[in-house]
Amino acid sequence: MSSEKCTAPVKASLALDFLIVGGGIAGLASALALTRMGHRVTVLEKSDGLKNRGGGGIRMPPNMSKILFHWGLTERLRRVALTSHPILFSRFESGELLGTQVWDNELLRETQGEFMLTTHSDLHKVLTEAALAHGAKIRYNVEVAEIDAQEQALRLASDEVLTADVIIGADGETGLCRAEVLGKQDRGSPVGMTMFDATFSTETATKDMPEEIRQFVNVEGNMVFIAFGNGRAAMGYPIHAHKEIAFHFFVRDNRADGKYGDPPSADLSALVPNPCDARLRMVADLADNAVRVAVKDYTDLEDWVHDSGRLVLVGQAAHPFPPASMQGAAMAVEDAAVLAKIFAHLSDKDQIKSFLWAFQELRYKRCTSARQTEVDTIFWMTLDDGPEQRARDSGMQAKFKAGKNVMEGEDGEEDSPQWEEIRNTFGYNCEDEADNWWVNWGLLRERAKETHDDSPYMQRSSGFDWSSAMSVQVSQDRGATTEPKVEQQELR
Repeated sequence: MSSEKCTAPVKASLALDFLIVGGGIAGLASALALTRMGHRVTVLEKSDGLKNRGGGGIRMPPNMSKILFHWGLTERLRRVALTSHPILFSRFESGELLGTQVWDNELLRETQGEFMLTTHSDLHKVLTEAALAHGAKIRYNVEVAEIDAQEQALRLASDEVLTADVIIGADGETGLCRAEVLGKQDRGSPVGMTMFDATFSTETATKDMPEEIRQFVNVEGNMVFIAFGNGRAAMGYPIHAHKEIAFHFFVRDNRADGKYGDPPSADLSALVPNPCDARLRMVADLADNAVRVAVKDYTDLEDWVHDSGRLVLVGQAAHPFPPASMQGAAMAVEDAAVLAKIFAHLSDKDQIKSFLWAFQELRYKRCTSARQTEVDTIFWMTLDDGPEQRARDSGMQAKFKAGKNVMEGEDGEEDSPQWEEIRNTFGYNCEDEADNWWVNWGLLRERAKETHDDSPYMQRSSGFDWSSAMSVQVSQDRGATTEPKVEQQELR
């Protein structure tokens, strides 16, 4: 159980006007975080707010849940989410057990969070209600047609023009804000894999369910099930107080279409390949139609901040994660928390540009590393049958037979690199890192500005990497590519 308590945030001495493009998890979390710090926020969402990314399942790791606990959402989350401890790994084709992993209480106490299971729509509702309660404004059915970042202005499809001190792009990997920063539209490149997002009712499923299949429904600790297969994988977990089960199926598929928000039209019973574990086959036959989401590779942005210094990207717009990632929504919430923590110290509008660059410096390596880990995980789960797959499976089974968690180190060794990375990821406190940045570097930069405006501390081009000076270990940057810029178009 989390020990995290809600504390009153420090309000910024100068309140800014923020326009957030996109009312998904990243946009709503940013709205809540910034209004908690006293800023004025308007969210622009092109949909009606009811079908932003559908009602599929979402896993909230401890590094995400502890932020929401800190924001005072503990009780609301407990009403819509289940706390999970065990993971069971098996073979997709046969159901053969590979091993287990348990998130023990000691680990969770260290992280100050919990591993929780909910749905995108339930989390969306919690964040919406909290953001509105803190004074955020949300406008639905509003489409942004054009951005003038230099003038901090947006033109809507209705020709209405809105201005703000800062524009936050939370409109996703194919959104207008990402295209504005990148200089072109990035539609992504298919990687030959598709994720099918589905749910099924346990009430319907248990009617004639064999005993061995009931383990999907009522397992102590709210178990997550993961099946590894030959070019395929599946993941399932309970949601809605065990009334439903969320499932994600990964299948080799070269189609490039399909995204969150599309209507559920895919028939899993026809799409899930054989041979198939009888339990997974039953899920595919009983599940509602699934949403097809193509897994794509997107350009690594070198900059999340527009040259104007008044437009910044967060969430999927900045660092697109593959579908059904554990850390995708978590990184979006961390983005929001760090951005708000930095802007809690704002006292002059001249600080805006340097604060946005500081946000990127603090977030870039962590998000890039976490995203690569999620990509690697998909391909690790779907390894082709062969020597690498057999080594993976036999290693997991050996640990299971020895009574070990599959991510533990061998006898006499320290924790495995994979387990150590998980501990660092779950235990990371992004709000503390933002506070450390201010104490160690932000104040120094402000004092340097007072004495010498041309101090190298005030120039991003000095190349100082603030994140490398922070106290919590983060994974190494996997690299980025530079994309060409194009000239800004003026509002017409």
